[in-house]
Amino acid sequence: MSLSMRRLLVLVTSLVVGSVSLSGQDSASLPRLHHVGLNSVDPDRAIAWYLALWPTARRTTLDGQPAVEAEMLLHFKKVDRPPAGAWRDDVHRGAPQSAFWHIGAFINTTDLPARLEPLGVKHLPLFTGPRDMPTVWRSGLAPYNGTLTASQLTTAAPAAPRAGGFSYVVAPDGVLFELTGGADTRPSLSHVHFFHEKPLCAANWYVEHLGMTLPLGRDSAGREVRRTAHAPCDVPQGEAGWPSLEEVGTIRQPAGSVRYGNGSMAWYPRQCTGSRCGTDQPLVPSRGQVLDHVAFSVRDLDGLFARLQRAGVKVLEAPRRFGESRSFMIEDPDGLAIELVELRPSTPDR
Repeated sequence: MSLSMRRLLVLVTSLVVGSVSLSGQDSASLPRLHHVGLNSVDPDRAIAWYLALWPTARRTTLDGQPAVEAEMLLHFKKVDRPPAGAWRDDVHRGAPQSAFWHIGAFINTTDLPARLEPLGVKHLPLFTGPRDMPTVWRSGLAPYNGTLTASQLTTAAPAAPRAGGFSYVVAPDGVLFELTGGADTRPSLSHVHFFHEKPLCAANWYVEHLGMTLPLGRDSAGREVRRTAHAPCDVPQGEAGWPSLEEVGTIRQPAGSVRYGNGSMAWYPRQCTGSRCGTDQPLVPSRGQVLDHVAFSVRDLDGLFARLQRAGVKVLEAPRRFGESRSFMIEDPDGLAIELVELRPSTPDR
């Protein structure tokens, strides 16, 4: 039995943004996060970096290619030239930017410098406000509590540093890697984060086509409730907020989120809108980028493939062998490549 089918992934915790479940599906029937595909000019060097950063991980193979197994699988494909989409210090973002923003890990970030310094890993600066504001290495050191917009920063009172928060480093090949969490965070290398043109519409798409669900919410009495798809889903973007990797801030609203069988994922709006990046820059397809694709395991691969074809979903790769199983690859509405790996009935769910 292949590694990919023996071991799936544990809980992925990400931002939940007030949406609620679309259906009553239990987690066993939902797709499950399987792996992240990366392009690398030197997989051996990249794997050594991830193993040093995360000592509980181990090297393995997946579909005949090198991989790292931790709480999620990182699947490496060797390429001849540096892949596009790598982090650039001059613009404070990956460029060109696809819908795949970054990967990362959940961990208490309070004392990370002591852990990372021997590895030669440096944190990226986080801007704490518009121009002429200071930078910090983790959001918990920002002089204001929470993520604030420019208008809120003018009236907010400075706050004492808090434990934890999010921070970023650059992994080999220019992969943006987030470390996030506080004192009660369970360490887990299992974080994925995305951009979408219309985040709430994207959430509806993942529910409709891949069988995921919107996250649970609560009513005024504190009871869990369910609702239908976001309507309308095409809503205006909110203000930029800080702390942020970019001096112009990060647009965080509207934020979309969906649940799958072993966790959830969230995304923000596309950031290079209007003149924020000099020119308006649509998201580019992720296939061939340093962060190439995200993969989910599913049951009834043939039935899902037929349904997606009938719905007009773009197919990048037809069903093929994937180790001891099979997979095919599609593209979501914003160009994110998604591999769907068959989970056979005899394969354990974890």
